[in-house]
Order: sequence, then structure tokens, then C-alpha cells
Amino acid sequence: MTNPGTYLAIILYTLPGFVFGSVIHELSHAAVALRCGDPTPRRDGRMTLDPRRNLDPFGCLALLIAGVGWGRPVPLDPRYLRTGRQRAQVAAVGPLAHLVVAAIFAVALRVELQGSGIDASGFDILAQFTLQGVILGVLLQGFLVNIALFVFNALPLPGLDGYAALRALLFGAGPRVFLSIEQYRYAIYALAALAILLPPPLTHGAVDLASAMSDGPATLAFEHLIEPGMHPVFIGLPNVFHLLS
Repeated sequence: MTNPGTYLAIILYTLPGFVFGSVIHELSHAAVALRCGDPTPRRDGRMTLDPRRNLDPFGCLALLIAGVGWGRPVPLDPRYLRTGRQRAQVAAVGPLAHLVVAAIFAVALRVELQGSGIDASGFDILAQFTLQGVILGVLLQGFLVNIALFVFNALPLPGLDGYAALRALLFGAGPRVFLSIEQYRYAIYALAALAILLPPPLTHGAVDLASAMSDGPATLAFEHLIEPGMHPVFIGLPNVFHLLS
């Protein structure tokens, strides 16, 4: 069971990476749309690194509740994005932006680990109160949350970038499939939410799909790209249901 203090600490360590990743995500959408000929993001003031223009209140709330959130969608005009390839490019760059941000955190982690001499295998973020310990904790969580956001945004669910990219490329080949999915989108959302949020408290953490989609890929990437053979201890992402498990 996660106590309120631990839950708050996880949020504070996670927010910097989430904010940075979300801003770059939305800015990437805007930049690619502009390059494809759509001036709407520039007119709407979205060609900016200002978090106030790119963060979504409900997306931030979702991060605090379920560990996965989103930024404010960039407005697009379909009159300018006429081809499926253009629309797919605009959609696909969102998840890819999180990989780029995760790579930035990976480089920073590598430098910090080499400079501090801290052993990440036995590193407990919540037990470290030195400046180097806090920095390493923020970097670890920044890396984790952006890997998780890449996986989340790449899912082929309506409203997510992975689905939007597939729809842009394949709608002409099977329109009925996509229209059926969109017709029952709320039922799909409900099933997905239940599959992610209910198992942890019901199984006392033994089954946690959100963790498998975040900690698993992040640990694998860390072991192969940052410190080969080292097994970091990720504290996971915020999940209010852990308070009940």
C-alpha cells in the first residue's frame, strides 16, 4: 500500500519529466503540421515552449490519478492536411517526441551516474535527500514517464496518436472497421480503464498493466542503453488506486 506521503513524492518527482515531455509532444505536432502546410498552430500561438499553452488541466489530473496524462491538443485544419500521409506524420510525431525526450533524460542520467558514482541498482529515490540524489530521482522519473507516454500515445485507441496515424493511412482500405471502433469508443475507454485501474488494488499489486507498460520498457531500455547490466529501481508512476491496495 502506498501512503499519502509516498504518493505525493512520486508526483513531485514525476512532474518535471511529464511537463517537459508534454510540451515537446505538442510542439512537435504543431511544427510538423506547419511544415505540411497548416498555419493553424502558428495562428493559435502553439509554436511555443510555454507550458501554459501546451498543458491540459484534465491531462494533468489524469496523470495524478492514473499515472498517464496528455497535453492540450494542437488545433489542425483538415483543409491543409489533405493526404493521409500528412495526417499520419502529424499524429506519429507525438509518440516519437517522447522517445526523443526520453533519450535526453537517458544522456543526462548517464552523465549523472558517471559523475556521482551512485549505484543505480540499489538507489531508492524516496530515501535520498541529497542534492545529487534528488537530481538522479528526477532524471529517473523523467526517463520513466516519457517511455510510458510513448507507449500510451502509440496505442491504437481512438483519440490517441497511434490510432490517428493508423486511421490516416488505412481508412480507405477498411472504413467500416474504424467507424465501428469510433462508434463504441466510450465502451472501449471503459474497458481499458478497468483493465488498468482495477487489477492493482484487487490483486495487491500482483497484476499491474500500467506498471508493465511503463516500468518494463523503461527498465529494459535502461539496462541496454544507459548502464548495461544495471537494474534500476523505478518507483513507478502516480496511481491513486495504489492508496487502496
